[in-house]
Amino acid sequence: MPVKILMLNALTEQSGSGVRFWSIARELAREGHALCFLERSIAKNGRSERDGIRYRSTVETGFLWLDIFRATLLNCLHGLVFRPDYVFVLKPMPNTCLPTLVIKKISKCKIIVDIDDLDFEYYPDDLRRKLVRLFFRLFPRHFDVITTHNKNLRDFIINELRIAPGKIYFLPQGVEVRKFLKARPDERYREKWGINPDDQVIVYCASLGITSDFLHIFPMLVDFLRSSADIKILVIGDGTHRQSYVKQIEAYGLQERIILTGYIPHGDMPGILKLARVGINYMAPTWANQCRASIKIREYLAAGLSVVCNRVGDAELFKDYVTLCSTIEEFPSAIRQALIRQDLDNSRRGQEFVKRAFSWPRLVEGFVAYLEKVVP
Repeated sequence: MPVKILMLNALTEQSGSGVRFWSIARELAREGHALCFLERSIAKNGRSERDGIRYRSTVETGFLWLDIFRATLLNCLHGLVFRPDYVFVLKPMPNTCLPTLVIKKISKCKIIVDIDDLDFEYYPDDLRRKLVRLFFRLFPRHFDVITTHNKNLRDFIINELRIAPGKIYFLPQGVEVRKFLKARPDERYREKWGINPDDQVIVYCASLGITSDFLHIFPMLVDFLRSSADIKILVIGDGTHRQSYVKQIEAYGLQERIILTGYIPHGDMPGILKLARVGINYMAPTWANQCRASIKIREYLAAGLSVVCNRVGDAELFKDYVTLCSTIEEFPSAIRQALIRQDLDNSRRGQEFVKRAFSWPRLVEGFVAYLEKVVP
């Protein structure tokens, strides 16, 4: 039976977590549920594709705490007017959780929080880290359901946050597989980035902010390009550290071969990945990264790319379809082999695996069935 669902994104539309949350919202809307989706936004009008979802956003001012305060008020106001049956929030943060607790007190709705990352681990040992960790300990216990997507993260929620296992629903990181299967190379971006027909393109999708591990892999990419004349690397993503990488790339004279694309609308990703032959993913072996579920690996496989990554996060799930490296030093030879080999049969098997195990329609259908049964 269709229900009213209020979804509150603690971050902006440009975050990887925001991509996950928006994908869930779209599938819920396709199933016929009434959706109201609220978030902070970097773009003036937020998301360009609304998919029949009632959408509101507050534009970023550049002052984080002011933005959080404004978003908190907006979320509370719209929630009280919308009067949802469920409130589903991304991350245990004050701009999502405080309004949710107020709405629950008034309307008696059911509330759900998605914990998809150890956000506090990305800050130095300062007040921000202590505050975000406090939010993690304070808010989740008040929710009816906690969703997550990584077994290590589930263990953290049980053992560190003291949440009963019965309140946790494992909602894997999904992919909009259909879009990647149907996509064709996006010629607009080929022309924009000066990609020639003979170029071998490698893609590396990464945030270039506080969660970025690009600094670890950057020296390897520079050395790799020095021995390979016909290769270009697309680094897709944006963040606070992007300009420093631009300067470093220019200092090496590689600005035409390592292309920092900046922010790309997620809807353009299928056509962009079709420009590449190999997708690489590197995450430093930190505890925070061990609790992540890589959307990048899933999307690379859905696009039919050969994939080279390291054994961090949930990468082992894909061991039959990707090349797993134990160290950064193993990446160059693995990438060269992937460019030479181009195992199309394995790529097709990888696509089928992602379609079978991580397609959003199937994952969300199972989630809704759980809510109807356990949290009616």
